[in-house]
Amino acid sequence: MFRLALVIAVTTASTISSASAQKPPPATINPPAKPNPPATVKTLAPAGAIKPTGTWNLGTRAGDFIYIAGMRGIDPKTDALVEGDEARVRQAFLNMKLIAESEGASLRDAVRLVVYTTDMFRFRPLVNKVQSELWGQGPYPPRTIVEVFRLNQDDIVEIEGTFYAKRPQLTAQAQTLYREFLQWRAQQKTGREPKPQPKPQPPSKPQP
Repeated sequence: MFRLALVIAVTTASTISSASAQKPPPATINPPAKPNPPATVKTLAPAGAIKPTGTWNLGTRAGDFIYIAGMRGIDPKTDALVEGDEARVRQAFLNMKLIAESEGASLRDAVRLVVYTTDMFRFRPLVNKVQSELWGQGPYPPRTIVEVFRLNQDDIVEIEGTFYAKRPQLTAQAQTLYREFLQWRAQQKTGREPKPQPKPQPPSKPQP
């Protein structure tokens, strides 16, 4: 009799555990498509941008900041460097601008620029000219310009930028649903339902 009861108990527990593991999420609890969870780093690859040719990406979003890799004067339509020094410098800025705008930032949201050039005397004035066209009368973002010995494809300039674009905030309801979804997903991984917690009782009044 004891063995029969033990077998029934084990079988029942196994059936409950299996059903719990396969239980679908509640229909109202779905992860929000946008924005990404705050802890993630989003890789950027907007339509119309140049294509990375190595072990790197165009940029990333981390929280409210956008980090864009060094952009050069490459025409996204042909994947070739544009002709003319000034046109190439302008294209480098436009390539950076496209990526920033894909995340809701503008050139005026730039918080830092780093410019690499192979000839400070020849190309720094071109960088200043193009920036005055794109930013107008300012204010201009902080900028570091460095002369280097050589750039990829013997290019003349490469520009990287950091931008600030506040991430859209989830509503209180969406945050609650997302937390519930994460709890449900954790339960599915462990294959068991959480134990019900006793309802907290108010503290008893002290005796007079």
